[in-house]
Amino acid sequence: MFKKLHLQLTAFCTLVTSLILIAMTCVCLYISESDTVRQSFLFFENNIHSTLSYLESQSVISHQWLLELQSNYGFQILIKDGNTPLYYNTLNYDQKTEQLFEKAQLQAKEEFEIEPSSTSGNRLLTENVEFRLKGESQYYASVATIPRSNSYLNVTVLYSVAKERALMIRQRLLFGLAITVGIILLAVFSWFFTRHALIPVEESRRRQTEFIASASHELRSPLTVILSSLSAMEDAPLKKQQEFTSIIRKEGQRMNRLVGDLLSLANADNNNWSFSPCEVEPDTFLLNVYEKYQPRAREKQIRLDIHLPEDMVPTCQLDADRMDQVMGILIDNALYYTPEGGQILLELRQKGNRLEYRVADNGPGISDKEKSRIFQRFYRVDKSHHDKNHYGLGLCIAEEIVRMHGGKIHVIDTPKGGATFVISL
Repeated sequence: MFKKLHLQLTAFCTLVTSLILIAMTCVCLYISESDTVRQSFLFFENNIHSTLSYLESQSVISHQWLLELQSNYGFQILIKDGNTPLYYNTLNYDQKTEQLFEKAQLQAKEEFEIEPSSTSGNRLLTENVEFRLKGESQYYASVATIPRSNSYLNVTVLYSVAKERALMIRQRLLFGLAITVGIILLAVFSWFFTRHALIPVEESRRRQTEFIASASHELRSPLTVILSSLSAMEDAPLKKQQEFTSIIRKEGQRMNRLVGDLLSLANADNNNWSFSPCEVEPDTFLLNVYEKYQPRAREKQIRLDIHLPEDMVPTCQLDADRMDQVMGILIDNALYYTPEGGQILLELRQKGNRLEYRVADNGPGISDKEKSRIFQRFYRVDKSHHDKNHYGLGLCIAEEIVRMHGGKIHVIDTPKGGATFVISL
């Protein structure tokens, strides 16, 4: 399932990012080409104005000047004195060029009402117009009529933008190549990015599967005992029936505790856990916890000690019932793993604006490998022990409660052996 999802996400991310890349590239390319066309036409207009100004001031037009004009500006120019073309034009232009001149003159007449062949009238100023030649996208044209003392110069100029168009085509090819490389890189990035993004999802799915399997296993055990006891009660004498009833009650209570823990975790996952903080004296709170668990420690022949700071500790905002649940989980675990004659220490420390509650035992301790896993659901360090009162849910519930308080919980080694759980608030 995740492989297919990985491929789908990779394709989707690549498609979306590629479309964005292509769209942005097209916009940039359009802006660049529009600017190139505008600059090219502006270059043409400026040079045309310079050329017409020169023609207005000259009475003699030399072949040398026309050749330089063609060489420097790339112009193809047709000049007629009245209706008579200059001898230069008859030498340098072929039939195709002459057809382009005729097309330019016709377009100027139809669109701009400039009659290039006109040799009469009362015009005293030069008339000219610059435009793109219809049907010939690679040519700009200019048609002008320059009045002389007793006639007119009719000027038609063609300018080829083939070089500019070749540059734009080359630019498009380079942009296309860049886009192709970009899409390939985006596909590679999307592959690794989506794979990395799916790792937590896979891990969550794996943990969910393990959680369901573990919960089913834990629920199956008391159910099996209850069903077996009910079956045995049918033919058992009255005294035995009472024993089976007691067993069923204990197993039912065990199931009730497990279901309660599962509901607590479900509420924590959905952020539906009730949370009622109030002003609490941290040292008084720890003393109450100590007095509550002292009898149980004495029964197991384990010494339970408490250490409080000498200076007064300011009150803080805590949900006392929830934190009492956390301390109960930690002390219960400590009592379970600490051997007879051992010691458990409850300690309160103040570090700046933070408080630390510590529960230290001198039991077997927890290896570094296990420290990062003990807060996982249904995880037990010692899998050979199957205490019916320990399901491997206590520490993850404690972690959720501490997180609700904006704190952290972790475990370190006790200096002389054992484990110390530290709650930082």
